[in-house]
Amino acid sequence: MTDPLADVSRMVDDWEKNAVEKAAKYQAMQHEVERISITGTAAGGAVRVTVGNNGIPTDITMTDGVSRLRPEEIAAAVLEAMRQAQAGYPAELARVVQETVGDTPAARHIVSVADRNFPAAEQEPPPRAPRRDDDGDFSDDSFLG
Repeated sequence: MTDPLADVSRMVDDWEKNAVEKAAKYQAMQHEVERISITGTAAGGAVRVTVGNNGIPTDITMTDGVSRLRPEEIAAAVLEAMRQAQAGYPAELARVVQETVGDTPAARHIVSVADRNFPAAEQEPPPRAPRRDDDGDFSDDSFLG
């Protein structure tokens, strides 16, 4: 015959042990997440943007290669590199979460929020060179109909 009081005490001890272990895992996850740093590049490597664990840029560097770009191309390259770096965040977060806390409902939620906030970078089409017969009206439509 088992002692109900001993069973309850054992259950409480097990619950407490599990809670402490989970808390340690999530604390380790938080520590690793805070260390995330991802770099994206654009304009053939002339622009590099590094983002931290919150997706906010922590560093922007440019090589002499930007001297061949117009100001609007530099700005576009900075945004492209930033989006590229941010788009890598969900995968890096998923790796950290898997290594620290494993596959849990809370972990899946954390990664799904990152997926929504930092979607995969869309590849923008390269700038189109003007045609020789370009009439300057910024459309591909012919005036002949």
